[in-house]
Amino acid sequence: MIVTRLLTPQPYSPKSTGENVGRHPLNFYESPSWFITELLRHVPLSGVIGEPCVGHGAFVSDVAGGIASLLSVWPYTKQMWTNDIDPHKAADYQMDATLAESWKKFPECDWICTNPPYAEFAAPIIKNAYRKARVGVAAFLLTSFLEPCDDRADFLQQHPPSLVLILPRFCFRKDKRGTRWATDNVTISCFVWDKRATTQRIIVRPKSEIIGFYKNPEQAISQERAEEIVRAIAKGELCNN
Repeated sequence: MIVTRLLTPQPYSPKSTGENVGRHPLNFYESPSWFITELLRHVPLSGVIGEPCVGHGAFVSDVAGGIASLLSVWPYTKQMWTNDIDPHKAADYQMDATLAESWKKFPECDWICTNPPYAEFAAPIIKNAYRKARVGVAAFLLTSFLEPCDDRADFLQQHPPSLVLILPRFCFRKDKRGTRWATDNVTISCFVWDKRATTQRIIVRPKSEIIGFYKNPEQAISQERAEEIVRAIAKGELCNN
């Protein structure tokens, strides 16, 4: 199998000596567990689900995180496949999700659910995912993805998202000095393209209404607690306000 690298890995070693902290290798940032639990409160994904940018999400650890690990305990997930371009990540496939030929090798699926790398890499992944998924796509993207830039203007015009969940900011990484947790300039939203939908919605989710919310990885809830939230949502015990 030929692995085409999406990005060139850069070392990530936070220091308090004033040196700048670079971006994580391959633009990898773990999703907080409340990203996926909040999505499931609004969109009950089901069937075969694909995760093309899994990262560490296939692992079950003491600290919650990862889309695939929580979808694996979601009772409506019939089957799941995973991919990551990084050959060191545990995934079913190691291919470049920006390339259309990679998607021809992925299994069929009802939903794609992912937190892809941002910048210029998000648009091609989302376009490929939309073509692949039978029912729809749920992706965690910078809210500015709505801007009709050249790489996605036509796609957004032809396929506007059926739902945008605007989420509070999460601190994925330390600041440039590596001394404190910092947020991006734009918050993350969950974009949903449900091919069955006939309406469009925008829902703002304050942190006070998000079950299991935490601000940065150091405050993360346990994997066990995150799985409890997933099961409670499936049973209808956590209704939306």
